[in-house]
Amino acid sequence: MNSYITVKQENHFSPILLSIPHSGIEIPEGIQIRINPKAKRIHTDWEMDIFIKDFPFTSISSKLSRYIVDVNRSKYTSKTSTPSIIPKYDEVGNPLFNQYPSKAIQQQWLKEFYTPYYDTILEQITAKKQNNSNVCFLDLHSYDDKHFKTDKIILSTRNGTTISKEAFEFIVDCFEKEELSFQVDMIFKGGNIIHEVSKQPNVEAIQIEIPYSLYLHHNTLDSTKSKILQEKLLQVFLQIEEYYKK
Repeated sequence: MNSYITVKQENHFSPILLSIPHSGIEIPEGIQIRINPKAKRIHTDWEMDIFIKDFPFTSISSKLSRYIVDVNRSKYTSKTSTPSIIPKYDEVGNPLFNQYPSKAIQQQWLKEFYTPYYDTILEQITAKKQNNSNVCFLDLHSYDDKHFKTDKIILSTRNGTTISKEAFEFIVDCFEKEELSFQVDMIFKGGNIIHEVSKQPNVEAIQIEIPYSLYLHHNTLDSTKSKILQEKLLQVFLQIEEYYKK
């Protein structure tokens, strides 16, 4: 197992698989010499792994900072589309690295940090398929709603391509029952992880973006707000679990 990937195998028999790719803050010792200490790393999904740690579902999370290798980006990028897997600048334009890695080092980092995350997902999906006909993959993220014109949970499906219409309508109904305010495919349509995972037979995937204001206080869990949201989301996930067990 890659030392920067954590797998919590909570329930082999559940069709639910959780992924938390952006809560990591670690920078490997061998890379630290390259980084710019003045750069900001603001858009981290702060403590999302801790937020769901007591949920009774198998989860995969990355300890590695997304500012070193972003596992939710595609390998197939252009100058006008998806940002690079190994980003160059922080949110305000500061270089993230004093010395940006060469192409050879980039390939090494992809082999060491990027590919293992996808391999781990596929391993867990394969394990779940031994007990389930269908698997629902929930890729969990958060965002700083101070910088956007919304403070709603965002359900992303890449314009309906990663999950069936019937299943998504059920999930939407679950969120509505718990009185959780949400919007669909705006401002985030979903990253590369749900795109790739949903290509697997009998696997459906959505990305769930939670606004900071619903669970954080100064980048740490707000005990009151996070508990309320945890209880509501747990009920949603349990209902989704029952749906996929059919």
